[in-house]
Amino acid sequence: MGRVLVFGSINTDLVTYVETLPVPGETMTGGRFETFPGGKGANQAVAAARAGAAVEMYGCVGDDAPGRDRLTSLEEAGVSARNVTVKKGIHSGIAQIIVDRHGENLIAVTPGANFLFGPDDVTFPEHSPDEKVVSLFQNEVPQASTEAIIRECKKRRMTVLWNMAPACQERPAGETLRAVEYLICNQPELRAIVGDGENEALANELLQWGVANVLVTLGKKGALLVTNHETYHQEAFPVSVVDTVGTGDCFCGVFACSLSFGIPVKEALRRASAAAALSAGVRGAQTSMPTAAEVDRFLSNPDSV
Repeated sequence: MGRVLVFGSINTDLVTYVETLPVPGETMTGGRFETFPGGKGANQAVAAARAGAAVEMYGCVGDDAPGRDRLTSLEEAGVSARNVTVKKGIHSGIAQIIVDRHGENLIAVTPGANFLFGPDDVTFPEHSPDEKVVSLFQNEVPQASTEAIIRECKKRRMTVLWNMAPACQERPAGETLRAVEYLICNQPELRAIVGDGENEALANELLQWGVANVLVTLGKKGALLVTNHETYHQEAFPVSVVDTVGTGDCFCGVFACSLSFGIPVKEALRRASAAAALSAGVRGAQTSMPTAAEVDRFLSNPDSV
């Protein structure tokens, strides 16, 4: 079984579904409300677990009801929460989300305990030198903490994946970037990191900064894998979109899971793209993550969805 360690955020998503997204100053009524487990870190952990990996979550929740609920929901999804730290006297992370009839969304996050997560909250598990361990990161905890843990994971010979969501507020240290095997970002995040330009050119600049490989997700246009040797385009799988919340996290989690099993990178990218397509057809973030069997069935007959 593949092994994935996820370091990142744990939230509760408060979601309102409306016909159209509001504009600044506009009040909308008549929407439908639901509560889901969320947070980019937890979402990616659940995606990797549903895809078949043994997953351990590292992060922080508050000593409140949402925090207790998230520990339970992680365990129920097959993710080990034994390394999640409970912070006293602070609330757990909350995301307020509005989703329109096309599945597009607006998100505001109150990080709470997530912003107290640091290297001191991490006790690394033992693993043999020949064991394949993938570590997965995002940007909803302090950047300094993320960078420090990334460097430590590299020292421990883990494969490091860093999802630049949301984009970093400052350029990462060169030592951190050189520790990253796969940097994953969408087009706005890519431009926020590097600047304006064509996707492939910007990705190649990241390679010059020290990143080994860059994955650029393009929504309906698929994804680009840019390495020092080639640029590979993975087509998107067409589906009827219901809710795009969590689709990027699904992509990252399934990609990490696939690599942990030793699946070749292009096939891992294909599986991640298929899983993200399936995720877009279901409401919620963690509730939309497909199982390995569902991904297999979809890949054998993509027109079935």
